[in-house]
Amino acid sequence: MIKMQPENQTSEKIKKIENLLDGVFEDLSSLSEDNFNQKFLSAKSKMDLVKKIKVENSSKIVSFRPSKKITQMAKLISEKYDNVVKDWANKLKLVQKEIELTQNQKKISIYNR
Repeated sequence: MIKMQPENQTSEKIKKIENLLDGVFEDLSSLSEDNFNQKFLSAKSKMDLVKKIKVENSSKIVSFRPSKKITQMAKLISEKYDNVVKDWANKLKLVQKEIELTQNQKKISIYNR
């Protein structure tokens, strides 16, 4: 049985985290009304896996440090998430305004009778 060196294990874990973060960013980037539940849950489960890997390795491997790509992806995901939240909030505001407009038109039509 061949034992892996801790450095190789660390390298593999970092690569796995990088791939998971790429997937999270892709999920958030392709979010739409039709696939919201699927893509958002997929992104969340990938983030949960990243967290699990990080927690498992932070206690075992002292030298486990995020790569530049992990740091960059974390920033991109944070910005993307903020943008997604803002976009959906704006969509909700538009729908709310449309509903208010429709209700006002109803009131006016009732008043004109």
